[in-house]
Amino acid sequence: MGRVFAIAGKGGVGKTTISALFISYLAKRTGKIVLGVDADPNYNLGDRMGIDVQKTIGDIREEFQKSADETSEVSKQEKVAYYLQTSTQEGHDFDLITMGRPEGKGCYCYINSILRDYLDEAIGKYSSVVIDNEAGMEHLSRLTCKNMDALIIVADATAVGLKTAKRILELALSLDINIKTTALVVNRIPEGMKAENIPEGFSAVYYIPCDETISRLAMEGKTLELESSNPAYMAVKEMADDLLMRCKGK
Repeated sequence: MGRVFAIAGKGGVGKTTISALFISYLAKRTGKIVLGVDADPNYNLGDRMGIDVQKTIGDIREEFQKSADETSEVSKQEKVAYYLQTSTQEGHDFDLITMGRPEGKGCYCYINSILRDYLDEAIGKYSSVVIDNEAGMEHLSRLTCKNMDALIIVADATAVGLKTAKRILELALSLDINIKTTALVVNRIPEGMKAENIPEGFSAVYYIPCDETISRLAMEGKTLELESSNPAYMAVKEMADDLLMRCKGK
């Protein structure tokens, strides 16, 4: 299995932007296709990376829940696997799986079991996997991977933002997940400044500067494409290089 990087953080701190830049750099550095998993119900990783998401795993789950009593010559497991394969969308140097909305009414245990098996198998086919999470991480313990090389928590530089990052870390460490290393990313730092009162417990701390280009692209709804000399991109590159080095020996 390749390296698995999970990125989390409360809404509005830029975790999806960090995820997109991280995926882009990993693909360039390794020369291999990276798997992105958008695990946030309010999914927009595809938008940031120029992918128009047509179907999510949540959509597939609902479709099969509605047709649970229908008879077919094809097994449910084969049907789910087929639709999951076709729902994996391809970018230039990455693939994308979008989780979508969580479960609705009724029991989804059987379908979730198939999803878990498929995602475990899919993740194992890539050299690098980046999971863009929602703030809470309980779904990781019940649905997707149980092992990750790095948990990256994104926060803003406010006292509330840093406290939230600490709570997300504590939640993640309380779950049945094997996390090799942890990182705090303090995002949108004004030039010449650093955050104070950085919480303890993280293996590494990184700072990403404010960037007008990223803000403009987000406002215009355009794909996140930055020059290699862009300060924010360079900061993510340095973070990725350091994390890869930290994970190498673990």
